[in-house]
Amino acid sequence: MKLSDCNVKFSSIVEIAELVQKIESETDRRFLKLHRGVIDVTTIDMNWIKSNLDLNTKALQHYSPNDGNQKLIETIKTKFYLQKHNVLITPGGMAALDLIISSLADNQTFWLPTYHWGSWNKIIQLQNKKIESFDDFNLNSFNPSEGVVMLCFPSNPTGYQPELSVIKEFILKCKKNNVTIVLDMPYFYLFNEFNTDISDLIQDNVIVSCSFSKSVGLSGYRIGYVATTNKELYSHLRIRSLYKYNSISTVAQQIILNLLTSGTTQIEQYKKETLKHIKKNIDFLLENNLLFDSYTNTPVGPFAIIKCDYDTLMKNNISSVPLNKFVMKPTNEDNKLSRISVAVSSEGFINGMAKII
Repeated sequence: MKLSDCNVKFSSIVEIAELVQKIESETDRRFLKLHRGVIDVTTIDMNWIKSNLDLNTKALQHYSPNDGNQKLIETIKTKFYLQKHNVLITPGGMAALDLIISSLADNQTFWLPTYHWGSWNKIIQLQNKKIESFDDFNLNSFNPSEGVVMLCFPSNPTGYQPELSVIKEFILKCKKNNVTIVLDMPYFYLFNEFNTDISDLIQDNVIVSCSFSKSVGLSGYRIGYVATTNKELYSHLRIRSLYKYNSISTVAQQIILNLLTSGTTQIEQYKKETLKHIKKNIDFLLENNLLFDSYTNTPVGPFAIIKCDYDTLMKNNISSVPLNKFVMKPTNEDNKLSRISVAVSSEGFINGMAKII
């Protein structure tokens, strides 16, 4: 069988997960699993939705429109200040990013933060596009003259989020230079209110990618969206999505729609409990001088970089991801640092992390 070249490696996070699972299945060791990218403090109460969901309707049993459930699209536009945008529902954030990156021209530079989600550069590399890096801890000093800048707030892997005014100033600077921004927001609405007015951030040069279901603990539902004011890009996205996955799960879309329109109490309870534990975990890291020295302000989560290497953590039954997996050109210092999730129960987190102090 002849195959096309795959010029990237399998995800290190998946490999770490498989290693931990193997160790636990073969020994009595049990791990504090901080390598994962899921929000794992609690679950959101979804029992109420049973009475609001009729699975016998044609709308749920047949394909949805290619763009997605129209009521869900209109709700997203209204709630998240996207009334002027074209919105396309996607099966999660990865699919959204792949659509965006494949739709943008090859002959331009893609600018990634020094520390970035590895899937970004893997998608770009698979499409043989040029990559450069910049310091997203200091947006004021970065002044690109061309290309596409990718931003993620709060950041994966650092958990860093600057003030919205800083992001706005940078976006306006890029707009003057005719530089495109991809604003990836998988966790934004966990740490920010739904009514946070980000309309100033979403200029004509900005493409929004949001894995929204992650923000409410439903990463398994795989519901994200892309938003853009550019009609030509929107047309490209629609064509590519049609021949890539041809509509999204109708049930998952309807559940997210019901949650956005009728599940405010459940969302707020979930967020309150989750953020309480995340704050306790970050406070513990601060108090014990474990946070990465390069932070310009305290990370908000759901991830953090700590001054402890992967091997030391593994010896203490804590799984993490080496920071060098999130860098294009790792330094010796990166090898001594790890990305961990802080979106877990604070009791287990503090008891486990106390072993390395």
